[in-house]
Amino acid sequence: MTGTENEHTANALTVRPFRLLWLNNIPFFLVVNAQRFAFGWIVLDLLLRDEGAQGLVAFTLGIPTALVVLQAGVWADRHDRRRLLIGTQLASAAVMAGTALLIRSDHIEMGWVIIATLLAGTASAVGQPVRSALVPALVGRDQLFGAIALNAIAMTLSLILGPVLVKVVGDRFGFEGAFWFQAGLLVFGTVFLLLLEVPTHEEERDRRSVVAEVRDAVHHILDDSQLKTLFGLLLTSSLTVNPAVMVTLQAHVKSELGRDAGDAAVPFAVMGIGIAISSLFLMRKGDMANKGAVFQRAMMVGGTMTLLIGFANSFAVVVGLSLVMGLAGGFFINMNQGLIQARTPQPLMGRVMAVYTLVAQGLFPIGALILGLLATAIGTGTAISLAATSSLGIVITTYVRNAELRRLA
Repeated sequence: MTGTENEHTANALTVRPFRLLWLNNIPFFLVVNAQRFAFGWIVLDLLLRDEGAQGLVAFTLGIPTALVVLQAGVWADRHDRRRLLIGTQLASAAVMAGTALLIRSDHIEMGWVIIATLLAGTASAVGQPVRSALVPALVGRDQLFGAIALNAIAMTLSLILGPVLVKVVGDRFGFEGAFWFQAGLLVFGTVFLLLLEVPTHEEERDRRSVVAEVRDAVHHILDDSQLKTLFGLLLTSSLTVNPAVMVTLQAHVKSELGRDAGDAAVPFAVMGIGIAISSLFLMRKGDMANKGAVFQRAMMVGGTMTLLIGFANSFAVVVGLSLVMGLAGGFFINMNQGLIQARTPQPLMGRVMAVYTLVAQGLFPIGALILGLLATAIGTGTAISLAATSSLGIVITTYVRNAELRRLA
């Protein structure tokens, strides 16, 4: 039963295909959020490398998104999306298992970490736009923001639990056990995909080159001034605040706060709690006016919290700021993606979501690499604060000058 047959139902979880996708998203996002932490933990504490090497690993984990995600978006609009998800998830499980074997045999070194992150990043990059494009195909239009909020909750549960569980398993069974744990989660999540039924594509299209296919999505974005601005603000966050918080913060905890790099799991978890709280609020509230204004205000709060994290010299203060950061992040994630999907027709959804993934995740590693190198030169706290200042300047200017975006619903 598809979403179009359930449009009268406000709760997207009553739609069985979406429910199965959501249940798969939980272990999938657990691993996605744990990977960056786990590989960073290996680099900093097992291989004893610096924050520049950690930034390089974050770059190689994310750079496949920039290289293959547009092609993946075309596949999402052409091919069986269920098979694409199953294949990419099992491939990612194989990479996690291979990394565990390298650690067990004591052959793990920086070169193997780079190869593992490239392979893991490629598997995630192919699957991500497929997941995003499926949501509006499985639920009714009036359920879309609730479905996105539920996906954000799944993502934030993983943000809370992913690094924490990997840390707990790693402390008990070593780095090897942490990677076997991730492989097992991915295999378990595949069970839900095997039960998933997805609607066929709405129309048959002539097979064209990837460039021609993607051009349609880019034109759709550029021809809509507010959609273009939403993507611009997403780009800003992907190059500044997101890598500062999700990557450089881990090095900051070790180099300037004097803690083990694994202790960064605590602010990550608290941040996830904040995102889950605001996502639950949005899911229960349903529709709301002036989503564009709410989205930008959330981005301002997130930038401010990041700025303060850069100046903080207490781990407890960083944890507290991370909670507020997460509360704002829930509004940012839900409103930005929801507004973009609401302004995109279904036949273009896979390709537009591929561009979304490219901007949100494919450019993230560039920011992580730059901030990693900057942190090596001027310190992690200063690098984090500079990233936050750049983001705040752009979003405040946009908020003041673009009244139409503030009223966007």
